[in-house]
Amino acid sequence: MKICIWCRKNESQVTFDKKAHTIPRSLGGENICENVCDGCNHYFGSPQPYLPASELVLKEMLNISKYCLLKNTNSIPKNKRYKSEYFNINWNNFHIRLKPRYSLRIGFQEKLGRQFRRGMFKVFLEERERQRNDALSERFDFIREFARYNLGDFPIYIQVPRFKAVFTAIPDIENPQIRFTEHSDEMDKEFRIYRYPLLGHTFLTPTSRMFDELCKDNFEKHIIKTNDVAGISIKRINYAEDIDYTFRHILD
Repeated sequence: MKICIWCRKNESQVTFDKKAHTIPRSLGGENICENVCDGCNHYFGSPQPYLPASELVLKEMLNISKYCLLKNTNSIPKNKRYKSEYFNINWNNFHIRLKPRYSLRIGFQEKLGRQFRRGMFKVFLEERERQRNDALSERFDFIREFARYNLGDFPIYIQVPRFKAVFTAIPDIENPQIRFTEHSDEMDKEFRIYRYPLLGHTFLTPTSRMFDELCKDNFEKHIIKTNDVAGISIKRINYAEDIDYTFRHILD
């Protein structure tokens, strides 16, 4: 019997008829998590009081990077143009800014950052269930609380690039996905963190509600000591502008 990884209800209580894409289809995601009920699947794609939908924010912010990567590899399909609900983008100089009707809203950048974090935790847990079938573990309860019920606040980090380069492949741009490996298991066990490349960025998702207090310092020491190729510092995503969508670090 199916049990929803978010609300923990089973097939006798809720339906599982809709396909729950772990990464939004609008980003090119193709993977499906079978254990997400229709109600929870609908929740992530719907706006909440005073908050945009977390899936929409995820799509809005990461589609900029996707389009930028495709543009620079001359891989954009013919007649396809990037359209954004929130941002005005000048692709000639890769300048991005919030549209006036949003930039004038107090705290809107912070709301985008929060919804982005919730969306990233949503992707993590659904992919964890799809690949490892252990998302109902109690250690992931803090993710359920934050991503599904908007309780508390937990961080998503991005690794600050060391080099003026983006390491990715066209298939991973067109069909982005995250992968659990032996190395990611080791990082999880030692530092309670899951690290993965996604659309030219290296994101870090804590796997413990106590990551900041117990593991963050040791992880930062580790990437410095090992001279990590992805970067030797990390940055918490608090606002929409905390992500280098257009890879300005390459141009600067």
